[in-house]
Amino acid sequence: MSVGPVIRRRLVDLGVRLTEGGLRHLGVPAPRALLILGHMRSGSTLLLHLLFNHPRIAGLGERNAIYLGPHDFGRLALRARLARPQPLARLRYVADQLNHNHLTPRLELFADPRLCLLFLVRRPGPSLASLLELTRTYYEPWSVERAVDYYVERLDALARYAGTLSAAAAGTAGRAAFLTYEELTERPTETLASLQSFLDLDSEPAFSETYQVHDFTGTRGDPSANIRSGRIERPRREQRPAELPALQIERAQRAYDHCLGALAPLALAARRPDSRR
Repeated sequence: MSVGPVIRRRLVDLGVRLTEGGLRHLGVPAPRALLILGHMRSGSTLLLHLLFNHPRIAGLGERNAIYLGPHDFGRLALRARLARPQPLARLRYVADQLNHNHLTPRLELFADPRLCLLFLVRRPGPSLASLLELTRTYYEPWSVERAVDYYVERLDALARYAGTLSAAAAGTAGRAAFLTYEELTERPTETLASLQSFLDLDSEPAFSETYQVHDFTGTRGDPSANIRSGRIERPRREQRPAELPALQIERAQRAYDHCLGALAPLALAARRPDSRR
């Protein structure tokens, strides 16, 4: 007799709980879930690789998984452990990237103390140009309208999520931060130092501008050659592609400005150690 999806999920959740309980009995605490909430071509795959370079952060690349409940964090942790040479290592975080609205965790999960969020956005011009080039090269080509619709809808959603966190600020303090692609690529030293401080990994090895290439690099997340370089690539001089009409750019810019305003209270730059002196 076949097992239905609901029963299968419950069985898997039970297995995850039992496994986590056994690990705690061995003195191996459950890591926190660190989710990057970005958009396509925001640099989320780059940021994920930079995080994975730290010995206390693990993951499997972009999983395209839907996080419905707390036990899904346990699933991520268990699968990340099984993929490591030392599955019983004491991890602080297991990480994933989510670039689509249908994959974003249910809003009630934002209050889960095990969850840590990193919001990541990129300016509209280079984001849209890169998105159009990506779909032409690797997938079915997107129209300008489809690319702009996706970008605007995703940034509007990120702004709403930020509003949800603000409404529950007492329960989410210190568990969400915001940075931009430009900060990460143009000021990597300061940005990575701020990120390390936010994640409370100050006593650990420092985050680096270089990273290890994994077996999933180029197949989960960004498929372009840049991600295989093993380092942060400085962005080229920004130019608006001729194929992007001014009205579409203006629409995307409004969404970007609105999202920045909503995310401003979570800005990682405001958390830099030297900014608090």
